[in-house]
Amino acid sequence: MPTKLPVRLTSVARPPASPIARVGMSLALALAPAVAPGCGTVKMSGTARTATEQLLLTNAWDSALQKVDFRPLTGVPVFVDTTNVTAVDQGWVVSSLKQAMLEQGVLLRQKPEQAQWVVEARVGAYGTDAYNWLLGVPQVTVPPTLSGIPTGTVPEIPLIKKSDQQGVAKLALFAYDRASGRLVWNSGTMVAIATAKDVHVLGVGPIQSGTIRSGTEFVGVRLPIPTDLGPSAPVAPDSRKASGAPAQNQELRYSATYSDADAFAP
Repeated sequence: MPTKLPVRLTSVARPPASPIARVGMSLALALAPAVAPGCGTVKMSGTARTATEQLLLTNAWDSALQKVDFRPLTGVPVFVDTTNVTAVDQGWVVSSLKQAMLEQGVLLRQKPEQAQWVVEARVGAYGTDAYNWLLGVPQVTVPPTLSGIPTGTVPEIPLIKKSDQQGVAKLALFAYDRASGRLVWNSGTMVAIATAKDVHVLGVGPIQSGTIRSGTEFVGVRLPIPTDLGPSAPVAPDSRKASGAPAQNQELRYSATYSDADAFAP
């Protein structure tokens, strides 16, 4: 029988990696996620209307409503006619109008025959506008002109991109005596604007600001940058209310002659 010779395994020690090799390996591991293919999506709205649109409109309405002085109607039984109040946020608009009147001492009635005065409200504007501004290369579509020239769409290459949205509300009210039909009060026309701004710089963004937000934000992080003053900012006290002077275009033209406000509520 042939004699089996013992086989001896020996390990060969590798030379230690050089510092340059270690640095290169570290950089490769760090850059691997950046160069790997991938994609991401952001869900802007799960409802029919975005929250930004709703805030723009309702904030503009609230700001315009704050300008109305209902003091000439204080203590008067009033019926609010909202036939001409048409808005996409109908519930919010009508409810906030009644709340503002109640907070200033107006006595609301459910039926016209229960009131002495009728207040008619109307909405002249309730909508949004959007403005976009781009510094860079806009998206361009190359039409098929000559054979051999590739056609298609050149994607947008923005350096700075800005989107500015506005919500606008315009309202007016007047009151007349139900029995005589005489005009007794006019609020004048109130207009207010709410804003929302988004800015992208070199593809980084959005940096969000505007009156509907409490400050400037980037990916949910508050930035120490002052934002525009608007309905979200504290409202300065009205000097007209402090002095008791009548508001502009709000003259009380007819004095109530009733002795008991509840007499108009059968």
